[in-house]
Amino acid sequence: MAAKIKSKGTSWLVSISAVYTVIPSLKSLSVSGEKSETYDSTTLDGGVFKTKDPTGYAEPCTMSGDVFYDPADTVHVFLIGLIAAPVATNFKVTYADTAPTSAIYSGTGFGFDKTASPADGLTGTITVETSGAPA
Repeated sequence: MAAKIKSKGTSWLVSISAVYTVIPSLKSLSVSGEKSETYDSTTLDGGVFKTKDPTGYAEPCTMSGDVFYDPADTVHVFLIGLIAAPVATNFKVTYADTAPTSAIYSGTGFGFDKTASPADGLTGTITVETSGAPA
């Protein structure tokens, strides 16, 4: 049976000058969309249902995280800078299990949305499109 792991203590880090630096004030993190690709292999002489087969390729994930945004924070400034001058940058997710387990992703596309709302502090959503397999 799989263990239940708490999410508190999970961290998202970005490689800045070859040093993994934690992305501060992280409220939530999503690593989604990673899946194997298929193609429609249905034939005219097949049955009623369509068939699909693997292409041998996989779609990499997109990472997104909600943070309390600080316009003066150097990590937030660095991430926003990647939008105008994108450079492949490694991102590391470390889970709060006993090991702890980590995965490193190569980020190639970047976004940082900001929101100001009376019901919440100044927040932001960081989006990272990845390329290749995680390490």
